[in-house]
Amino acid sequence: MEHNPSLHTLVYNLDLGRTKPDTVHRDASYCPFCDVAHLKNIMETRGHMIWLENAYPVLRDSWQTLIIESDDCDGEFCEYTPDYATQLIAFGLEKWQQVKDLKRFRSVVFYRNHGYMSGGTIHHPHSQIVGFENYDYHDDIKLYHLQGTPIIEEDGIEINLSTRPIIGFYEVNLILGNKEKLPEFVRYMQLVAHYFIHDFVWRNESYNIFFYDFPGDSRLFVKIVPRFLTNPLYVGYMIAQVANKEHQQRVMEKLRTILSERK
Repeated sequence: MEHNPSLHTLVYNLDLGRTKPDTVHRDASYCPFCDVAHLKNIMETRGHMIWLENAYPVLRDSWQTLIIESDDCDGEFCEYTPDYATQLIAFGLEKWQQVKDLKRFRSVVFYRNHGYMSGGTIHHPHSQIVGFENYDYHDDIKLYHLQGTPIIEEDGIEINLSTRPIIGFYEVNLILGNKEKLPEFVRYMQLVAHYFIHDFVWRNESYNIFFYDFPGDSRLFVKIVPRFLTNPLYVGYMIAQVANKEHQQRVMEKLRTILSERK
């Protein structure tokens, strides 16, 4: 099929977007996710986790849903107990698959934001599941974006530092080949997220977690990305960058130690 650039661009309704509550960038005291009694279009509740339609569907030709992760407005994924984090990710993966099974969308994305630079507007911990009617992310995201230099390799789990990042500089990929090892996998996710906001080489308070699947591949792929100002070469020319080998090695050794000792 001929490449159609228009199908690789999403239309964002800025008129609606400007009405969204923002507890990340503005000093807003009201958190809609804490006001559970007034939430609308709830599709499922499991403990403190709530799956619902997004009240501000700013993306055209899509179905936007979100998962409120906890009743703690200041909660954070890397600080959840390992058991709760596993329950949360399992819930999210279940709902992600449920949306894919609708067969209404060309692709469905599942991701979460944390911090000022992550692109989110609500501080309360949550993740998003969005179905795209006309866009297939597999046209742009390839398996090689999730491959890299190994940090941890064990039966059913691989963690690597991306050698062909989507944006750079540091993108940690986690690959789950054995779904029975989800608890260990999620614990690694928590440790990588914790590293990026507490032990990383630069002061950093933001990251994203992205989930991927690929046709014909049963593995689960996750990418965790620390967020800063986007490098101008990517903004202007879509040129991703990686750090020099010596710096990469120091970061990987630090991560390998953390993942091995704290698990």
